[in-house]
Amino acid sequence: MNGDYLAWGPYGWGLYGISNQDGKLSFEPGNGVPEGIITPGLVDVHIHGAFGIDFMSADQTAMSSLCDNLAGKGYEAFLPTTVTAPLGDVERAIGNLPDHPMVAGFHLEGPFISPKHPGAQPPESIRTVDGGWDKVLDDPKLRIVTLAPEQPGGLELVRRLAARGVIASLGHTDATFDEAAEAGLTGADHATHTFNAMRPFHHREPGTVGWVLREDQTYAELIYDRIHVHPESAALLLQCKPKDKVVGVSDSTMASGLPPGTEVQMWGHDCVVGSGSVRLKSNGALAGSTATLLDVFQNLASDFGPETATRCCAVNPRARLRMPLEPARYLRFSMDFQLRDIWEC
Repeated sequence: MNGDYLAWGPYGWGLYGISNQDGKLSFEPGNGVPEGIITPGLVDVHIHGAFGIDFMSADQTAMSSLCDNLAGKGYEAFLPTTVTAPLGDVERAIGNLPDHPMVAGFHLEGPFISPKHPGAQPPESIRTVDGGWDKVLDDPKLRIVTLAPEQPGGLELVRRLAARGVIASLGHTDATFDEAAEAGLTGADHATHTFNAMRPFHHREPGTVGWVLREDQTYAELIYDRIHVHPESAALLLQCKPKDKVVGVSDSTMASGLPPGTEVQMWGHDCVVGSGSVRLKSNGALAGSTATLLDVFQNLASDFGPETATRCCAVNPRARLRMPLEPARYLRFSMDFQLRDIWEC
């Protein structure tokens, strides 16, 4: 890796002369033509599975295999993400989390969401908060909960999560601007896959999307597979939000890595893998994504530049999860954003 690179280094983004000194990368000011791009490892806070493996049904062996496959795609850490499901199914999935350095906890997506915006979440399992979920909500590995604050008990759940340092994220929600703002004042500071499965922006009622765009302290997830969100909508989000508040996510499913035309049973739905997407056979709705965070990084780098991609996919999610500042791995990309090397620190 010795040479000049565009990189995220000790002084943020810039041109650095990088050398390997006794197994540790050294960053000095650069003064030449960059040979490539160096970033910290990728961190995905929203991923349901990949390569035929679904977190909700995988055992520890399958989850360890998923970790190995994601490591080859440049991942340093990720949050396995549940779907709206019966309590027993969620508890079983959490119980199968492996003791692996890449698993940074888990993301509970549902079941406390709005039936008006289920997306591919099984609507029959949507529910309001009750005491039966206390064990899951008090699990020390829980890092993020996606919820609809306008639902009964929603604000109380936001308050409960914030009190113990768990991220309360608005998603699959029909919250008005005022309802979202009240949730923000109560402790919510994150938005799940911004624009998707939430009340949209309208000039007379800005909705959940309007609150996400307006609130500088709120982190905004972005599935940038160029399918879930139009590039100009992504540009608007990146322009409205502070540079450190947009978090690239894959929202990938077991369909990621499977060839187009493959039919899969996922979360009680019959789904079919397309070119860059997976959709419900019943109505064509998107059912998560087939992108990895590496794909999201490459799309962001191509459309908005490598600094934005690095912030969104490596730096910002690391800060969001309060991970150590020193990465456990670095990635080397060519100037056309192809992953060339993975350097373990």
